[in-house]
Amino acid sequence: MKASQRLKVITGLSLAVMMGITAQASAAQAPLDVNVYQVPMHFTFDGKEYAPPEGQQGFIYEGTTYVPIRFISYSLDKAVNWDPTTYTVTIAEPQATDKINISEYKLNTQVYSKSNEKFDKSKLAPSNLKVYKEKINYVFDGVKKSPADELPGYIVDGSLFVPIRFFSESVGKTINWNPETYTVSADTKEDKKPEVKLPETKPVVTPPIGGGVGGGGGGGSTIKASEASIRADAEAKMDQLKAEAKAALQALYDQYKANPDPSLILEGLAKVEQYDNQFAQLNNDTKSKLSENGYDTSITDRYKEQYEQMKEDEKASINKK
Repeated sequence: MKASQRLKVITGLSLAVMMGITAQASAAQAPLDVNVYQVPMHFTFDGKEYAPPEGQQGFIYEGTTYVPIRFISYSLDKAVNWDPTTYTVTIAEPQATDKINISEYKLNTQVYSKSNEKFDKSKLAPSNLKVYKEKINYVFDGVKKSPADELPGYIVDGSLFVPIRFFSESVGKTINWNPETYTVSADTKEDKKPEVKLPETKPVVTPPIGGGVGGGGGGGSTIKASEASIRADAEAKMDQLKAEAKAALQALYDQYKANPDPSLILEGLAKVEQYDNQFAQLNNDTKSKLSENGYDTSITDRYKEQYEQMKEDEKASINKK
């Protein structure tokens, strides 16, 4: 997928914005030495795992989990701005440029080799961390909110760490915690209302006029589709989708090379998501057809694996260039 080459062309554009949240502790303020637990936490949002950038590992202090503010903001699909003069964090719905940076950031922090191993708590030991303790002002979508007094922000090596539960609940998301695997998880998508279906009614079948072939008895029989025909139809549609995606994304990339307009990157990201959704719908339809006809549906799992592997192979190929 040529649109993945945006990883290179956007670097200069996003650098200034990405660095904008770096916190600046007062030179006159002395750092504190605190004992924290830096455990290998896992962060899963909408079923995908992400990890903070190197050197910005989350930590647990006095029973509260702290994470880098950019990491949690972007993971929850929120734009973030830091005002070092007033120590104010502003969280809002992302604008066009914000969406580009968020998508790139999440692409670079996503973890593809997930681990569900239980953490060996016998190895859990506190470690010393040098921090600047700060009273942070928070504004969420124009509304000021404050955590409890015992939950300040901490600046570590120039990065602001905030209490994850306070932050997530302030943006209307529920954080789940798995103490066995040390996994933090949340859903960022809006909950869809259950679809209301009308009661099904059986169609009235009018028997053909005249004798026809075959004797008496009931109505006609339904012709069962073969497993091979269902799979062949699905694979043909998937090949068509692949060709369409490749052509569209290549055209966008060619446009960008001729005129590096950031909006083209955003359009490319949207198209990738569109094709992901189209593939998922096609695969689900295939699974339903196989199931309705009494066939094994495991082939749809392989289709999904092949689709994801194709994307990973393309990404790896581009990163080598």
